[in-house]
Amino acid sequence: MLVPGVTDAPDNVDGVARFVAGLDNVDHVDVLPYHRMAAEKYQRLGLAFPLAGVLPPGQALLDRVHAQFRAYGLTSV
Repeated sequence: MLVPGVTDAPDNVDGVARFVAGLDNVDHVDVLPYHRMAAEKYQRLGLAFPLAGVLPPGQALLDRVHAQFRAYGLTSV
């Protein structure tokens, strides 16, 4: 999952891409953008949503991450 400020660091994405590129049984990578759909459920349960201040990734971040995977010859969706 692509969570801005948590899993989006260029070196982190690069490490994942490098690792996955070395696997023979992977034909594509699903980049799952973070969303806030669980926030309401946390609120109904009376719990603090741990990612309350995090916004979903913008298009520029998604484009950069997809490009990083492509740089390793991977297809990302």
